[in-house]
Order: sequence, then structure tokens, then C-alpha cells
Amino acid sequence: MQFRQDRMTSEERLNALFNRQPVDRVPFFLFGLGFNAVNVGYQIAEYYNNPLKSFHAAKWTIEQYNCEELPILSFASFGVSEFGGEIKWPDSDFSQAPSATRHPVETEEDVWNLKIPEIRTAGVLPIFFEFAKLFEKVGYRYYSIAPDEVFIGAGNLCGLEKLCRWIIKKPEVVHHLLRIVMDFKIKTGWYLAKTFDKKKLIPWLGDPTSSNAIITPKIFEEFVFPYSKELHEKLLDMGFKHIITHICGEQNKNYPNWAQIPMGEPGIVSVSPEVDLEKAIDYFPDDIIMGNIDPVIIQTGSPAEVYEQTKICIEKGKKAKLGFILAPGCELPPKAPPYNVWTIRKAIDDFGWYD
Repeated sequence: MQFRQDRMTSEERLNALFNRQPVDRVPFFLFGLGFNAVNVGYQIAEYYNNPLKSFHAAKWTIEQYNCEELPILSFASFGVSEFGGEIKWPDSDFSQAPSATRHPVETEEDVWNLKIPEIRTAGVLPIFFEFAKLFEKVGYRYYSIAPDEVFIGAGNLCGLEKLCRWIIKKPEVVHHLLRIVMDFKIKTGWYLAKTFDKKKLIPWLGDPTSSNAIITPKIFEEFVFPYSKELHEKLLDMGFKHIITHICGEQNKNYPNWAQIPMGEPGIVSVSPEVDLEKAIDYFPDDIIMGNIDPVIIQTGSPAEVYEQTKICIEKGKKAKLGFILAPGCELPPKAPPYNVWTIRKAIDDFGWYD
């Protein structure tokens, strides 16, 4: 099939979008990590522990699907190895990202004794830095790596179950842990700001841990909102112009608070499939909305189902005043059928053009 000829390059499209100017068609962010590796014949683990292979996998997959040049390296367990815990690289058909095998915080005493690690050498951070340097070297206009939000960082250090127990029984311990994680994120941000071009590197902040399936809106207000607001403000004060914020999972009741957090000029708000795109557009009228094709449909649905859901997302997303990026509502499954992914690109060509 021959797609219509783009009137803009990916760089031109993103430049226009981020400067609040019209674009030729809806941009497409693949949101691929492990998928990128599988797509080019690498092991999933190699996307996370081999920066040269993750660079090639992201670059080649972006070229193959003609999607936006916005490569990302991130995973939900970030922070575990940086503070001295242990992670396991994905090594089976049922694991798609690194996971914690030993948390660095086991007791309350561990929280009070916790020290911020050396940013340059901690855990997987050198891999993240090398990944970004490779894309900067070849001239990519935008790329992203993850400091992630503060609340998920605290959960990664002690384990989610323990964090939830402490919120109820030992809130002062949780606030201290959150402050340590906050300081770590800020130090990481300063290192990124000094090492990379702040106009090119876009911090990625995701937080599935604050889902309403896990915590109440009241807990969000006390333990998530103030720390996320401070982190966003600090990153923007460092000179980063845009932040990608992935509000992961069912967080409908948290959106009034998320809407009070600065996202950038403009920010990019990534929406999960549990949230209606039109609702997100209403809450974030001054930001770019990104999302939200259901990854489950991409993984298990027929091409016709993927095509129809993509059409719906495009029709809703095009209503966003400051722009829309089509993307899966969370990470693209590593074993997603390539034809289903191609079908997303076909739907963009059929419905994604701006007049």
C-alpha cells in the first residue's frame, strides 16, 4: 500500500507541534521499548542493558513505521538498582521489562538511613545517559529518558505493598522516603540539564502507582500531588521546556489534581485507555494530549479492531486545541503483531490528516 506523501518531516512536525503551530497530520509515537528489540531481532533485555542495541532498535523501528523521532528509554522499576537493590532483566515470554528481585528498603530504619546515590554511576543511569548521547550524536531533535514521578519511585524502593501499609500506619516514614526520592530525582534532573541539550531531551515522568485501583484520591492529594508538583516545577526551572507525563492506569478521580501540575510549554500528557481522550482534552487545554489506543487490543485484537479503535482515537484527539499525538495508552506490548502496528499507521493515513 502506498501512503500519502507527508508534507513535513518528523522533525518539522514535532517542532511545529511543540511550538503550538499547525501540523500536516496526526503525529504517531510508537511507545515501543521491548517491541523495538523484538522487531529487529534482539532480546528484550538488550533494549534495557545494551545502549547501542537499544539505540539501533529504536532508530530502525521508528524508520520502519514512519513514526515520530521521539525515542525513549525507561522502565517502571527505575530506582531499585540505583539505591542498591537488585533487578532482573526480562528473560521469558511473560516478562517485558526489568523487575525488582530485592528492594533496597526493607525496614523503617532503612528509610531513615537512606542516602542518595552518585548520579553518574548509579544503577542503570549510565545506560540511560549513553542511550541519550547516541541520539544526540546522530542529530535527533528530541529524545526521552525517565526520572519518573516521585510516588512510583518510593514504591520501587520498598515495594508497593509495604508502601501502602506505611501510608496508613507510618505516614511520617512515607513522607521521609518521598523526600529522599524527590532529592534523587532533582539531582538526576540537574545532571541531565548540565549534560544534554535541554531543548532536545524531554524528561519522561510516569506513575502507575497512583492509580485509583491502588490509592484513593485523598491519599493522592497528600502523598502524590505535592511531590509531583514540586518535581515538575523544579525540572521546568532547570530549563526543560517540555515534560512527558504518562498518567498510567485508571486515574479519573486524580485528574483534577493532575491538572494543577505544570507540564511545560507545552507539556505532553499521555493518557491511558481507561480515560476518555475528550476528558483529558478538557482537563489539559494548554497541553498536547497523547494516547490512547488500548495495548490489549493491539496485542490480541484483529487488525479490523485495531483500525477501528485507532480511528476513534484520531477523531477525538484531533479536537485537542494545542495538538495531539497518537500513541498506545501504555507501552506497546513487545510481542504485538507487527501487522496490527502497521494497521495503526494505515488508519493515520486514512483519518489523520489536517485540512
